[in-house]
Amino acid sequence: MGKTVILIVEDEFLIAQSLKFDLIRAGYEVRESVSSGTDAIARAREEIPDVMLMDIGLRGDMDGIEAARRIREFSSVVIIFMTGYQDSDLGDRTMAIHPAGILHKPIRLRDIEALVPRHG
Repeated sequence: MGKTVILIVEDEFLIAQSLKFDLIRAGYEVRESVSSGTDAIARAREEIPDVMLMDIGLRGDMDGIEAARRIREFSSVVIIFMTGYQDSDLGDRTMAIHPAGILHKPIRLRDIEALVPRHG
C-alpha cells in the first residue's frame, strides 16, 4: 500500500500551497489542489483520493458542504472540513456529511495528522 493520497479543496492559493508543502514534507502524497465545488466533485471521481481537505467557502455557487454532500453519493472518502468561520448552522450542515473532523483556520499540520489515516 502506498502513501495516503490527499486532495486539497481550497480557494485561497497561498493556503492551499502551504498545506500542500507541509503535507508532502510530512510524507503524504498530495494532488494538485482545486478551488471550486464542481472541480472537487470531478477530481474525487477521477483520482479517488484517500482524504479530502475541504474548505467550506469555495469559488463558484457551491460551497464545500454541498460539494461534500454530492461526493458522498458516490464515495466514502475521508472528508475533513476547513473553515475560518464559527457558525452553528455550518456545524449542523457539516455534521450531516459525517466528516472525520472540522478544522478552524489557521490549520496546523498536527491537527491534520491527528485526523488523517496514514498508509505505508
